Amino acid sequence: PPAGKAQRGLKEQYKLGSLLGRGGFGSVFAATRLSDGAPVAIKRVPRNRVQHWGELPDGTSAPLEIVLLAKVSTGFPGVVQLLERVEFPKDIVMVLERP
Repeated sequence: PPAGKAQRGLKEQYKLGSLLGRGGFGSVFAATRLSDGAPVAIKRVPRNRVQHWGELPDGTSAPLEIVLLAKVSTGFPGVVQLLERVEFPKDIVMVLERP
């Protein structure tokens, strides 16, 4: 979908909160999923900061972090779940569970 539509979709699904942390590759914000009030974390990574790419099972290219999380975020206790990802022209946004 076009970036504007995807961004509106995120704003309609999540209420963004405070900055939890910032590092060399991106920023992580606290957020709340509006449908059920669940706490989530939203990580924004500028596309030009992604150094390693991999391939998802459906054949699409994605940052290696997403590829690895997709492999281990189901069925492994203690691993943060990747709930959703949205790609924009300049950024990649990951919605993660926030224990």
